Amino acid sequence: MTKKKTLKKQKFCFEDTPIIKSKKGAPAARHKPSEFFQSHEKVAEALLQSLEENDAGAFLEILDAYLRVNRTKVAKAAKMSRTTVQNALSRNGNPTIRTIAKIVHRAVA
Repeated sequence: MTKKKTLKKQKFCFEDTPIIKSKKGAPAARHKPSEFFQSHEKVAEALLQSLEENDAGAFLEILDAYLRVNRTKVAKAAKMSRTTVQNALSRNGNPTIRTIAKIVHRAVA
């Protein structure tokens, strides 16, 4: 018997997405995430809120998104290599509390 090849990944199609109509003349705000992550105060607030809510996943996600914009600058300030910072916050990374504290301190300072 021959094996059948099956596609495990589902295909995405824009034709299946619903059409949402907006009101005429309604202002649409432009959102640029890179501008949000350049504001140290907003990032610090979001990190603090995630810690208060005991949400470690959100904390790492916010920090990783912030570092996508500012990774090289933060790595230089923390006196760490860019790769070390990247690997520490990757899904397979297992950073120590000292590494995270060093990155966060330099990131929002």
